[in-house]
Amino acid sequence: MNVGYEGLTPGYEFPPASYELSASLISKYLKAVDSSSVEFVPPLAIAAYAMTAMAGSLSLPPGSIHASQELEFFKLVSVGDVIDCQARVARKLTRGKLRMLVLELNVFDQNKEKIQSGKATVMLPALS
Repeated sequence: MNVGYEGLTPGYEFPPASYELSASLISKYLKAVDSSSVEFVPPLAIAAYAMTAMAGSLSLPPGSIHASQELEFFKLVSVGDVIDCQARVARKLTRGKLRMLVLELNVFDQNKEKIQSGKATVMLPALS
């Protein structure tokens, strides 16, 4: 079920998602960023999959902009590891026609150790 801006409140938690960081999954990322093979999974690849997990449950109107991203990396993970992605709404702002969401992301490895955290800010187009 996708949730739109109107249905979100601060504290809303998106359904968690898990990914196996398989060699084929990581090779797609490496190809997209024109990079070669690696021993450890690039931290930005993990962030991209965490955002993908959240985006699968979020319905944004055309014209929405991913305005900023803050990430903190705690440890490296290897190809073949499994990650758990969690996201929640930290802030929801409406000021006149301006609409903005601040989303918090947390990513854990299969041992439940935090490997990444961050915030993403999304600007939504004005209501008609």
